[in-house]
Amino acid sequence: MIHSYYNWILSESQKTATSRPTFEVQNLNPSCLSLFLLHLQPWQGKPQLVSNINACTAVADVVRTTLDPRGMDKLIHDDKGTVTISNDGATIMKLLDIVHPAAKILADIAKSQDSEVGDGTTNVVLLAAEFLREAKPFIEDGVHSQNFIKLIFYIIN
Repeated sequence: MIHSYYNWILSESQKTATSRPTFEVQNLNPSCLSLFLLHLQPWQGKPQLVSNINACTAVADVVRTTLDPRGMDKLIHDDKGTVTISNDGATIMKLLDIVHPAAKILADIAKSQDSEVGDGTTNVVLLAAEFLREAKPFIEDGVHSQNFIKLIFYIIN
């Protein structure tokens, strides 16, 4: 399914350099899109984008096993010696010491979900990470990241 949308995006982007499809998005949290708008400098390029994707999927893998009825608890030990055992995605994301900027955006998405809804933080993290995981092979093949942003807008509408 993603490949058919991807082919549509390619056909739209190949029409002309000046004609861009416009999309209307309502009730979309800007923090969700900031994950996909990984701000790169021109000299950073594809290796930095792949590094961002890897960091986000690594964070998602931490909370992945907490989901479902047989979800496991996580034991988190911080620098102060405090030990926390939890299977709540929001708690785990708060306690993780995330250094990578793209992974911090993923943690911010989880915090926003927790403050606005109070539940679903693990689902939000896993959904965003799966978007990135599916985009990674295309990014490695040289497809521009803006095409995926267009793809997301197309899917939403």
